[in-house]
Amino acid sequence: MARAARVVVQVERLRDQVYQLIRDDLKSGAFAPGQRLLEVELAERYGVSRTPVREALFQLSRDGLLAGNERGYTAPIYTKKDVVDRLEVKRLLASRVAEHVVAAAQPLQIKRLNKFLEQEKTTNAAGNLLAFNEANHEYRSQYYSMCENRLLARCALLVDDQFEVARNRIHELEENRLLSIDHDQKLLAAITDRDPQAAIGLIESFLDFLEVYYAEHMPVD
Repeated sequence: MARAARVVVQVERLRDQVYQLIRDDLKSGAFAPGQRLLEVELAERYGVSRTPVREALFQLSRDGLLAGNERGYTAPIYTKKDVVDRLEVKRLLASRVAEHVVAAAQPLQIKRLNKFLEQEKTTNAAGNLLAFNEANHEYRSQYYSMCENRLLARCALLVDDQFEVARNRIHELEENRLLSIDHDQKLLAAITDRDPQAAIGLIESFLDFLEVYYAEHMPVD
């Protein structure tokens, strides 16, 4: 494994720090699909004991970001059915989130969205995939934080996060990065214009695109 970031200062619970470190490594592709994640190796990787690693793995599995069985935990391998199921749930939640965001968006929040959108454009132009994915993640995080129904936002973000690894791989192609930028730019415009129907329409169209894309590129089982 490549050298990883390590826990340095206990400014928050170790479990939470390790949770984020493992999640970052999943996002970056440090773990191959189906790779077993062993407590002892992860404890050495992050410079902690096995207890916070065990707790973090359990939480990641509960959040649907790892696959768990009697042998332990593995990096996820999303099949076509997995993706279809997640898209179905995402579609059920996305429209309501959009309505809340458009209704509650504050100028400073819109400004932050625009900041991350500009970062997407800049990092894409530079061909920096890692930085692009980070900007795209920040855009989505900011968007969901603007939904005042916190439970709805949490559920929607949890489903959205389960696409993170697959999304990063999609973004390896510049044409797909440009599609994401175009979607985010139009969504920002709909929010700025206080137009919930435009926002919902954009999201529905994007989900339609994702269904077709994943159907063509994901393994069946």
